[in-house]
Amino acid sequence: MDVDQHGNVEAAFSLPNELIAIVFDELDVVSLLGCKQVCQLFRSVITTNVQLLYKIELFFGRFENGRHCNLDTAGRLRACRQYQQAWNNLSFPEFKFIDMQGGLAWELSGGVLCQAMQSRSGLACVQLPCKFKNIPEREWTINDFGFEIRDFTIDTSQDLIVVLEVVGVIPNRICNVHLRTLMTGEHHPMTVVPFMTHLLSDMHEEVRFLIQVCGPRIAILCQDRGDDPNSRLVVWDWKSGQQKLYLRDADLRSFSFVTEDLLLVGIVESDETPPRLDIFSIDSFDKEIEEYKDVNYICGLEYPKMKADVLDMLIRSEPSPGWSPSQTVQTPFFFARSDRIFTITMRVSPENNSTEECTVLIVPLSTIMAQVELSRNTQKRIVPWVRWGPNGSYMLLRSPSEIWVCYVYGMKFIQLLPWKKGNSARVYDFNKYAARRDVRNEQTTEPKLLWRRLGMPQSLNSRCSAFDEEVNTYLPGRVATVEVMPSDTSHDWEAAMIGEDNIVLVSPHARKYGYIAM
Repeated sequence: MDVDQHGNVEAAFSLPNELIAIVFDELDVVSLLGCKQVCQLFRSVITTNVQLLYKIELFFGRFENGRHCNLDTAGRLRACRQYQQAWNNLSFPEFKFIDMQGGLAWELSGGVLCQAMQSRSGLACVQLPCKFKNIPEREWTINDFGFEIRDFTIDTSQDLIVVLEVVGVIPNRICNVHLRTLMTGEHHPMTVVPFMTHLLSDMHEEVRFLIQVCGPRIAILCQDRGDDPNSRLVVWDWKSGQQKLYLRDADLRSFSFVTEDLLLVGIVESDETPPRLDIFSIDSFDKEIEEYKDVNYICGLEYPKMKADVLDMLIRSEPSPGWSPSQTVQTPFFFARSDRIFTITMRVSPENNSTEECTVLIVPLSTIMAQVELSRNTQKRIVPWVRWGPNGSYMLLRSPSEIWVCYVYGMKFIQLLPWKKGNSARVYDFNKYAARRDVRNEQTTEPKLLWRRLGMPQSLNSRCSAFDEEVNTYLPGRVATVEVMPSDTSHDWEAAMIGEDNIVLVSPHARKYGYIAM
């Protein structure tokens, strides 16, 4: 940029403020914040322009702009600031208790809590509210699918519910994967088949299903919990009904979509090798059925060396890649799809210790994609723990519920504190930009924040005996304790789950849910 002989930037840059703002709106936020430091003119343009301020707020909150909202930019900016202030203060203006249905299966996704009804053939659904986004609570039921629901999941962005029905007896048992609309329970109009079928054959009654939807793909992991455990991972294109992938191997413990094409799977092979997190491409398979030993995965991220038997592993991440709010929910902004965390919960039985231990490894999407990029020209690249874990993950010694598993959303992870009678929960937020803003705010006269910055590496060895090497991990973020509403019965809350706009409490003994909402 040219300046005159006196170095007067404002005189040299004589464009109207409105045009300067249009130019600034083409910049990424990091560059925009840099421009704010250049001169008083640039600072004034940025701090008085609603569009630029809204862009900055979305960046720090890790939000995307909603496409189906009638609010103007000023209204969205106001709502975004109020929303982030509420999270900073852990202030939840709305709360309610919900009776638990008797159908066993349930799901929390996209701000909707669904439960299988007592009849086990219908669903009761609640859209959880959010005051700052102008999302009202809404209840509806799907009374009868015409079969018994074994398990299900939902995708609110596609008005989709995937319902599993198990029929027949061993060795001729099959699993029908029904594709219905979430709002009405009718056959989904975007699929050419009403359901898909998978033969369970030799799998026992105690089979566990893990179901995920990502755009046009559905993945289901069937795990036999009997004396001779085995796992099968099946992926379909649900719109065409075509099966894309079928893997079988007892070492395959869990999975999650990284992108529409990439899967993250948990692998536990033997006592000699540490557990791994493998990433592979669905589109790379040239045949449907494969043993996992034949899979050309992209890379495998090793855990630290262990001196314990792995009893169970569960990978969770919410929302799925590509998810966006339904058009019926006119939200002004929502969690950005550019990054999110994966939680890998691993329950182990350490040597010389009769007490089981449970660790939660938190891995951001950015860590995974960095290793995928480094493995571009190789196959089956094994990445030792020291090359990716210490500075790309965060490990906790925690025991999340094995049933109420929706304890992660976006960049947040929640854990109920049982020693406080279930009236408090600890929330971890790995949004590094929110943590940096906290540091800046602590230097002003604003009230003291409830959040504590995660500023030092986390050491695990003094409290965990499962690993055979020193385990220190670090991710930027913050942590706070939130006081939740007390249970309205004599039974304490037993688990906490988290969504984008709410925290959901669970008391199975009292047959109650409760939620606190923004």
